[in-house]
Amino acid sequence: MSWIIVIISLGILVVIHELGHYWLARLLGMKVMKYSVGFFKPIFTWTSKKTDITYQLGSIPLGGYVQVKGMNPFEEGAFEDPDSYQMKAPWKRGLVIVAGPIANLLTAWLILFSVVGLVGLPNSVDKAGVGQVIPETPAQKANLQENDRILQINGTPVATFEDVVSHIGKNPGTKVMLLVEREGRRFPVAIVPEDVDGVGKIGIYPPTETVRLPTGEAAVFAVNKCISVLSDTLGGLWGLITRTAKDVKPVGPPGIVKMAKTQYDSGATSFLAFMSYISLMLFLFNLLPIPALDGGRTVFLLYEVITRNRVNKKVDAAVNTVFFFLLMALIAIISIKEIFFG
Repeated sequence: MSWIIVIISLGILVVIHELGHYWLARLLGMKVMKYSVGFFKPIFTWTSKKTDITYQLGSIPLGGYVQVKGMNPFEEGAFEDPDSYQMKAPWKRGLVIVAGPIANLLTAWLILFSVVGLVGLPNSVDKAGVGQVIPETPAQKANLQENDRILQINGTPVATFEDVVSHIGKNPGTKVMLLVEREGRRFPVAIVPEDVDGVGKIGIYPPTETVRLPTGEAAVFAVNKCISVLSDTLGGLWGLITRTAKDVKPVGPPGIVKMAKTQYDSGATSFLAFMSYISLMLFLFNLLPIPALDGGRTVFLLYEVITRNRVNKKVDAAVNTVFFFLLMALIAIISIKEIFFG
């Protein structure tokens, strides 16, 4: 059930993205012909008798699309019918293109604002205890649990998380004895820290406490967090392109689902924060100046505005088609690698 919830939640972010395109296209007088979540052969289709719009769920839920009349320059009536995409002013076409990414940006902000303002975010505290336990680490194998207090390490009292890190770090690969308190009961725990480049680690995060911000502060926090995440991601992307960041690697749909499942298992707050992150990634990825993406179409529109000439429709269609299949192939390669090689 948790896997289903994760996949549906990720699908909702795609639905929101496409709703941005869909809503603004209709608002600006463009005829929407099809709204699809996923690609290839549909497993569900329904056509509205009132609007004649077809809604469908594709057999492969890797994204989605909104088919607007005239978006394909070779479509009949693309440059004649008043409700065609091609017959609208460049600024209107541009708004429709960026509406999807903007919808994801607003969604990311809204999630963060709601979590910080209504629920609160976990904030690390410097206490000698256990926060989140990382799976398949010495801490999990020793049955340490979140909210455990660590009173002593090898008989030495510890008061802060920094004390815990210091003592554990000095004993890579060597058994240490912890005195742990859980729900008023004290007991010893034997644990062997992993040797990570000569430093002992057991796989725990510091304990946390929930901090809830006032409405105004929550709004500002959400804005700053979005800016920070986008800035860090752009830096990582540049490092990937220039090969200067060796610890950055592309992630495909299977990897995203796996990470989302991990956050879901960590609790509602962690999962919602991750959904906000993925929504930001959809915003950023779709605005990259690559043909077949919203950013690539925006570049073509800027060319039209600057030169007052449209991009040749054959070039437009060919470039976007080629890059679409290249992107699908890249996603498929990354996904296969994640599924079969980890």
